[in-house]
Amino acid sequence: MIEANVGNVERLVRLALGILMFSWAWSQSGMNAVDWFVLLVSIALVLNGVFSRCYLWYVLEINT
Repeated sequence: MIEANVGNVERLVRLALGILMFSWAWSQSGMNAVDWFVLLVSIALVLNGVFSRCYLWYVLEINT
């Protein structure tokens, strides 16, 4: 398991964007492929914000 590599400000930004994107995608009446993609990305952002871990940052060796 990787250690936390996302700072507090970035966590809040990821959480806020994830919640907004999730709300938007979920509110669409007929969900198409783009809406499903946005929904998956929003879930990833929320999980990154909650657990302070970003696997992309880990691979790129970035620590905020």
